[in-house]
Amino acid sequence: MYELKILKHFKDIPVFSLSDVTQTIKNKDYAKKFLKREVEKGDIKKIMRDVYTLHDDAFLVSTFVIRPSYISSISALSFHKSITQIPNAVFCFTTKTKKEINFIQKVYYFPTKYFFGFELRTYRNFKIPVATIEKAIIDSIGIVPLSIIEEAFSEVDLNKLISYLKKIKKSSIIKRIGFLAERNGFEVYDELKEFINNRYIFLDPLKAKRGKKNKKWKLIENG
Repeated sequence: MYELKILKHFKDIPVFSLSDVTQTIKNKDYAKKFLKREVEKGDIKKIMRDVYTLHDDAFLVSTFVIRPSYISSISALSFHKSITQIPNAVFCFTTKTKKEINFIQKVYYFPTKYFFGFELRTYRNFKIPVATIEKAIIDSIGIVPLSIIEEAFSEVDLNKLISYLKKIKKSSIIKRIGFLAERNGFEVYDELKEFINNRYIFLDPLKAKRGKKNKKWKLIENG
């Protein structure tokens, strides 16, 4: 009965730790034994050392394992239903160092200097931080082939996209996203041209290093 009460309590928490359990089970050794037994039974899932959940959903637990973090790139775009591809991993961005965990599926945490552009969204009765479509597109550079995310441009809020790019002020990001936006029917060059330097870069950092030069955006079109 005592164990059932504990399990019911943690059902409403996406992720909990050994220290959380010792707030209820005062004896740390007994708390460890309790967790070990429940993991072996399958009632509790172990995410990593001293970190647990009652939910078998990597998307749900990901941003509660590493804090602060938010879901982005194709994971966010799939959540928003702005791309048809279903990711086989969860992509998160954090202010901390790069990390990878294996829980149900791979969860990747990428460090970013641009920790903004996300909102709390409801998922399975929990609030989780998920990037907007516009920020998820930006975050995808160098993470997934850019051809995968172009489908999402049909739902872009142009004013929001431009405001994000101007906040970031990074020429390489602006050139790539600006080019893709223009290729998908948006007129953005005049708004962004002040940020475009003369150094040519490849459009997609993940594709073969060859292609034709685009003098307007100072890109080599390889994707």
